Amino acid sequence: MNTQTEFTTTTATVPVLLTQAEAARVIGKSEKWLERDRWAGPTVPYVKLGRSVRYRVADLLNFIESNVQGAA
Repeated sequence: MNTQTEFTTTTATVPVLLTQAEAARVIGKSEKWLERDRWAGPTVPYVKLGRSVRYRVADLLNFIESNVQGAA
């Protein structure tokens, strides 16, 4: 009788999540600006985990890149 168990491993990329205060420092805005942004229709995507709000680093970088002015 063969009692070996086969395991399959999968690799998942887990995004780095920042708090509102950390995200505000990264994009150079205030925490209140981020709160108003969420209320008015977010221009910066966010993740809601229960009552906590978090921001993915990749989304913050995309926000910065999308707001570059005068780039050739």
